[in-house]
Amino acid sequence: MQMDSHILKLLGISSKENLAILSRIIASPPSFYREFKIPKRSGGVRTISSPYPSLSYIQSNIFNSVLSSVECNLSAYAYVKGKSAIDHARVHINGKELLKLDIKDFFPSISKQMVFEALQREGCENSACFYISNLCTLNDELPQGACTSPVLSNLVFNPIDIRLSALAKFLGIDYSRYADDLAFSGDFIPRDLASLVGKIILEYGFFLNEKKTQFKLDGRKKIVTGVSISSGKLKAPRVFKRKLRAQIYELERNVSNLARLPNFDPLVYERLLGRLNYLLQIEPENQYAKAKKKTISESHQKFLGLVDEQQVVNLLL
Repeated sequence: MQMDSHILKLLGISSKENLAILSRIIASPPSFYREFKIPKRSGGVRTISSPYPSLSYIQSNIFNSVLSSVECNLSAYAYVKGKSAIDHARVHINGKELLKLDIKDFFPSISKQMVFEALQREGCENSACFYISNLCTLNDELPQGACTSPVLSNLVFNPIDIRLSALAKFLGIDYSRYADDLAFSGDFIPRDLASLVGKIILEYGFFLNEKKTQFKLDGRKKIVTGVSISSGKLKAPRVFKRKLRAQIYELERNVSNLARLPNFDPLVYERLLGRLNYLLQIEPENQYAKAKKKTISESHQKFLGLVDEQQVVNLLL
């Protein structure tokens, strides 16, 4: 395999042994992935294709040398440094009406050719486009599990984001996207907008999951990527908070013997602190979350045996 020094550097290839591995990856990508399935919240399972270390190393180099500096459209909120699902929800906080759309099989719909063309648009040389598109796709799809897939998905979707942003501006409404979740909001949403968006994304090889289309009128409950915007303020959904309170109650009731917890989880402290931190990201002034984060952090330290009770008191003073 003949490759110029620029491509070798981009891929992190520095020896004949590395070059031999690269040749095998190009010849048989499936041999360099392991697959496992995880349950979806909406039901069914999601297939995760995780690259083995040799391919993961090359993909990490591609990410660091090419993709980390890619700028996505301003309407994209997933996989973008400094942005989050909460920021995505914030875009629509003042909208009286809300239209939520879901792209069917988002990552699997992105082909090797789509990746090649997206990289070309970014000014990459054809040789770089060839190797990156081959090394970052599996069975002509973006694999869910590769570090390069999130940024490449934004890159591929960029022309659509531009069109949908322009359409929203023309209609006087707001548009944002979080991965495969599209959201439009404003004083009035045209009733045929979902159909029009479906036709636009079809031009680029994507389809809407019509079962997940949601249209919310003024006064109805509105939740965007797990964040409630119904009140005109960002809030965690009531169901989330009720479940969190119940979990905290059970932990505190069984703190002396965690084995008595219903559905015992050895990472119960870490998970609850993670949920409390998420709640505080949405509602920074939530006094319950602040208080419980403090007491559960203290209890967690005791559980781990990292500090004694007096040390905990001193740390919190």
